[in-house]
Amino acid sequence: MGAIERLRTRGSSRARRILAELATDVREARLRSGLSQEEAGRRAGLSGDKVWKIEHERLGTLSVVDACRLTAVLGLDFAARTYENGARIRDAGQAPRLVKLLAGVGAPLRYRTDVPLPARDDAPELRAWDALLSGNGERTAVELEARLTDMQATARRHNLKRRDDPVEHFLLVVANTKHNRRVMREYAGLFADLPHLRTASVLKQLRAGKHPPTGWIFF
Repeated sequence: MGAIERLRTRGSSRARRILAELATDVREARLRSGLSQEEAGRRAGLSGDKVWKIEHERLGTLSVVDACRLTAVLGLDFAARTYENGARIRDAGQAPRLVKLLAGVGAPLRYRTDVPLPARDDAPELRAWDALLSGNGERTAVELEARLTDMQATARRHNLKRRDDPVEHFLLVVANTKHNRRVMREYAGLFADLPHLRTASVLKQLRAGKHPPTGWIFF
């Protein structure tokens, strides 16, 4: 299962759980208020049948607007928020660049893309290496950054992955753009343990089927 499929499954699971919790809250609040499903629906601008479906988890989808209106007329406030789940989705600019880099990998090295980290006991593991090179009994994890933004978050994400899946080598590939060159100069201290490698040398090693040293390159 790829990263997108894993995240879609996670999203569907969360949606079912939220709808189930909402069903309980709406039903209990409506009963406390003494309102019928028809009257609660009328006040919220919904049909009584829709309120019944909400309370019995028979509604496949529910808009935030309807949820807010229905809970409001029942004396509740519906709240929704987002927070990072640890996963990272490659943008359109990353995939072609990654393919181009990996095209030069020679035997005996082999590679896979979108490789999940080892499963955890406490929570589903959604994180994955952009690519993982293996061969000669060693592994090289590859992470590609098309456009650098929050550098502290970026460094923290990489460090946590390396902690939770200790690989022999780690290669950070940064898109060679004016913006990224400026950012890497300004935040070089965040990557003190990642030396700046010569791109040509790394590509030569990959073609020869050798693991590159740990570090980062512009590509």
